[in-house]
Amino acid sequence: MLCLAAAVLVIVPTVDVLMTGPLRRWDQRLMLGPGGLEVTGWAHLFWRVVVMAGQFWLVGSIVTVTAVIVAFRHRSLKLFVAFGVWIIVLNVVVQVFKMIIGRTAPHSRADLLHAGTLSYPSGHAALGAACLLMTAALLSPDLAPRTARRVTLTAHVLALGASIATVLLAYHWPTDSIAGWALGVLLAIAGRYVVAYALRASRSA
Repeated sequence: MLCLAAAVLVIVPTVDVLMTGPLRRWDQRLMLGPGGLEVTGWAHLFWRVVVMAGQFWLVGSIVTVTAVIVAFRHRSLKLFVAFGVWIIVLNVVVQVFKMIIGRTAPHSRADLLHAGTLSYPSGHAALGAACLLMTAALLSPDLAPRTARRVTLTAHVLALGASIATVLLAYHWPTDSIAGWALGVLLAIAGRYVVAYALRASRSA
């Protein structure tokens, strides 16, 4: 169900943005309306911290270190190689998607497509969701079921928080973050199957 929901939340906003549908008009009213969307004071500081969960240098480092440790623990070169391919594919897919749409960010005070800028989908949302959920997937096989569920839930909460923060801080339009989060979830689900396959292959070798 999560996979289906994520696929819908990638496709529908993308079509809507390209066709200037109601979601894109909602983006514009929310972000460019009177006063725009602005978070100040302690709330601004709070969301600046939360948005770090979408910083690739941070979550990418965390998931890479986790993959190295798990691969070493299971003596699985296949897992390490599979993870390496996954993280490369993750970055290529997100970057190509951004280049194809070429949307301007809210701080430009204009909503233009094919303008050579990289607002859609949100990289914070996509890479944050993918890396956090992949970290949970790597850790889960070695954890008790209840602990594994808690780790996965925490990853989901942090990923959603980073996605929301990008909008509240006016880094991205709402549809940027919705599609980015959903794309990250889809890529994380694919990564989870890659991890499971690599671990099974290592155990049977």
